[in-house]
Amino acid sequence: MTADPWRRVPSPPELVAGDIHVWRIRLDVPTGSDSSLSADERQRARRLRAAEKRHHFTAGRTALRSLLGAYTGCDPRALQFDYGPHGKPFLPGAPLQFNFSNSGNLALLAVCNDREVGVDIEARDRTIRVESLAAHILTAEETGAFRQRPASDHHAALLAAWTRKEAYVKALGAGFSLPLKSFSVAVPADDAPARLPMQGGTETPHPWQFVPLAPHPDYLASLAAAGSDWTHHCFDWQ
Repeated sequence: MTADPWRRVPSPPELVAGDIHVWRIRLDVPTGSDSSLSADERQRARRLRAAEKRHHFTAGRTALRSLLGAYTGCDPRALQFDYGPHGKPFLPGAPLQFNFSNSGNLALLAVCNDREVGVDIEARDRTIRVESLAAHILTAEETGAFRQRPASDHHAALLAAWTRKEAYVKALGAGFSLPLKSFSVAVPADDAPARLPMQGGTETPHPWQFVPLAPHPDYLASLAAAGSDWTHHCFDWQ
């Protein structure tokens, strides 16, 4: 699959129905003041002992507020987040749907206005216990496909499946209440998008589409959204 063209734009483009905007955010660049953060966010940053983690948190929340402020036409400092039963943030009274994920020096923000959306990013060199993680997150169907792959592919295939599952759970706002082993996204055989029938907490399966993202050679990521009538566009946050 060809790498996504991450475009730099002076401001967020208009968000129309059927579009999902994905923003790539560098967390290791100077952020300036943290004045757009809430008192609670500044307190959360101070609780992080490592300076690098404090900087990454501040950079991520600053970008999140700036972008959501631009989409909603609100002052980033005035944004008030509320949280679902399992901790997923949302903006009360706004139709905007969004999801944020970070790993190392990179973060991704997915934004749309007409469906549930989730995104997950992981470092390709993340240390994992392959057999243990596979047993924890893969269904019987996925395990069969996983075993058919060469052992040399197991680490990458498992991480790809993990990002799909995490993106789906994050889109639903289910947190740890939905075990990753309770649903199947298929173990990716390549980097192609996948359209799969998912339960999503209902009795009737409905389609979800999973699209791999290429934010950086050292990272892999997945975007998940309800339905298949959508297109994603990738942008660089400056």
